[in-house]
Amino acid sequence: MSNLTSRLSLVAVAVAATAFSSCAAPVVLGGAAAAGYVALQNRPTSQIAADTEIKLRIKDALAQTRSNYFTDVSVDVFYGNVLLTGVVPTTSEGDVVLDIARRTPNVGKVYNELFVGSAYTVGQKAKDAWISAQIQPRLLGAKDAYPLNYLISVVNNHVYILGDALTQGEKDHVLHILRTTRGVQQVHDYLVIRSE
Repeated sequence: MSNLTSRLSLVAVAVAATAFSSCAAPVVLGGAAAAGYVALQNRPTSQIAADTEIKLRIKDALAQTRSNYFTDVSVDVFYGNVLLTGVVPTTSEGDVVLDIARRTPNVGKVYNELFVGSAYTVGQKAKDAWISAQIQPRLLGAKDAYPLNYLISVVNNHVYILGDALTQGEKDHVLHILRTTRGVQQVHDYLVIRSE
């Protein structure tokens, strides 16, 4: 097994554990749990690996550019499309983050949802983590919702969802859950309907 493949396998487990939110605490999963995580997604294993590689490359480039980008900017990747969320102090710094994502190999669309000009305080991060902690069990307990197919970030009380749904009904149901979660100010929808 190559070093890159080995690294991707390990990171895929970590990414799986934090799929709901950039604010969620990481959980270590065993091999069987990781295999189950992959099996329950609509994305094929090869696509999950490709998306994980893109995310790793972007996060690595961000960290090398400025250390706070690694913690204050979240990167979600689904079928090569990248969603950037988080907080940057200036428009020019936002442009740097956007440029890094766009120049990364195999990236399709880049959705820029960065907040500009405000600090991401510890208090706000705690609020966002609280919102995220409510969303996870609501989706897991919902009928006709498949949370492993959605990547969710929460920033400044805004919820961002990237992923796919099999039907319009599923998409509407998931968005309703997000919009009716306490503390959510706005939901930004990047779900696509992808029939099997």
